[in-house]
Amino acid sequence: MKTFLKTSQNWFARILSVFGLSFILFGCQINFNADLYSSDLISLGNHPEEQSVSLPMTIEFQVASCDDLSTQNRIFSTYFSEYEFVGCDVNSEDFMSYVEARVSTSVTNRTEISDLVGFQVDRSDDNKYMYVYVAINENSFEELKEYIYNETFQELSLSDSKFSVNFINDSGDTTVWIQSSFVDRKPIVYQTDFEIKKRDKMKIQLSDVVKLHLEENSWAPLLIIANE
Repeated sequence: MKTFLKTSQNWFARILSVFGLSFILFGCQINFNADLYSSDLISLGNHPEEQSVSLPMTIEFQVASCDDLSTQNRIFSTYFSEYEFVGCDVNSEDFMSYVEARVSTSVTNRTEISDLVGFQVDRSDDNKYMYVYVAINENSFEELKEYIYNETFQELSLSDSKFSVNFINDSGDTTVWIQSSFVDRKPIVYQTDFEIKKRDKMKIQLSDVVKLHLEENSWAPLLIIANE
């Protein structure tokens, strides 16, 4: 009887150990939500010199627990020009703990970005359109992947993350083209044009294909806006 109890206790301990390890291993998802303004895109795309404009962004990343977050906050703060811890709570969808933070990123007409993620704008050769891309800093992303792997034994992948953009038209009426994304929760496969009035907003969420392209190439198409 004692042998049975001892064996049962050992198995129970192993189960708890595996469960606890699994909980830690899942701590590698990062979600991004940014605000993007049409006036910034048009202004930067038409500017003859290299410039950047700061943008507000909210990030969420998984943690094993909400108890002591000093190390995680310190690490993530190094990947953005500004970082402000908001809080930590358990998500009602996957029951995992997430840290929420407000950060500052940028949209730029340069070929490189300084923060972990950002946006690039490029004017077409005929000056009629602005091509807008999501971009990641390749070196910073690789460093973060290494850190997360060392801490969780899991590979960080953007395919597991949610990446959304609140596109805000603060200029005049315009046209926007989007493909392979969710627009206001509706799936868009082929390139589709949207007539946007001044002060209109739309939420763009990257599809898995776009996120995979972003991870493998450090950039991915987000939208095209008329240069008006």
